[in-house]
Amino acid sequence: MISLSFDTDHMNEARMKEFLAEVTWPGGGTFFCTQPYQCLNREEFELAPHPFLTGSRHWLTELKTKRAEFPNALGWRAHSCVFSHTLAEWISCNGYLYASTHDSFGEHRIKPNRHLWGVWHVPIYYMDNLDFSRNRFAPERQEQPFAPSLIETACQPDGLYVFDFHPIHLMLNTPNPDWYAARRGRFLAGEKIASIRYDGYGARSFFDELTAAMKVSNQISLPIIEGLYAFLGERPEPRDPKSLPYAFDEARLGL
Repeated sequence: MISLSFDTDHMNEARMKEFLAEVTWPGGGTFFCTQPYQCLNREEFELAPHPFLTGSRHWLTELKTKRAEFPNALGWRAHSCVFSHTLAEWISCNGYLYASTHDSFGEHRIKPNRHLWGVWHVPIYYMDNLDFSRNRFAPERQEQPFAPSLIETACQPDGLYVFDFHPIHLMLNTPNPDWYAARRGRFLAGEKIASIRYDGYGARSFFDELTAAMKVSNQISLPIIEGLYAFLGERPEPRDPKSLPYAFDEARLGL
């Protein structure tokens, strides 16, 4: 199974509408949102929060704000995949069913697993900016981004393969971090995409090859929650905070 997910960093409502008009794929998907978007209120999309947890921001305020903005969300993924055991407990105690923060980049036969704290974890098989930043993160490995083998593996019916794309990178067809850093400001200023999109092979090129392969293999993208349900063979309910034998002590977050 394949689940396409999207982290909406740097996307406002207008840019998101532009993205949906330009980028298509078979099936649905999960959007981890930095803000609410009217244009994403569609049946085939799962919406979940993408909180920004940094040392300069009050984490608990951000967590509660995002919970209020997406009160029905069952999934959770923080910006930069910030995660901890204490966060896992908070997530579980606040009505989420799963988190998708740990990367299992390029691994075979990926399966969800359940944390001791009660929340399911659905690993990320592929992340676009992690892929095109290989030379920065692991220069000793001499691996090139956008490997066709990543698509071949994901099209096998032996696991739940969660892809993590950023609409900004798909719209710009980002090839590497330096190219992106030089153009992000122009994107945020509202410059037309045609004038700043990369003309060579980049993130959008890889995405298009993935979706083409999905069509050939008769696969559609499932929202992550539907992929989790299919893996489990049931539709479990998240933990009801009112039914817990204890109240989560938010001071334990250390924030």
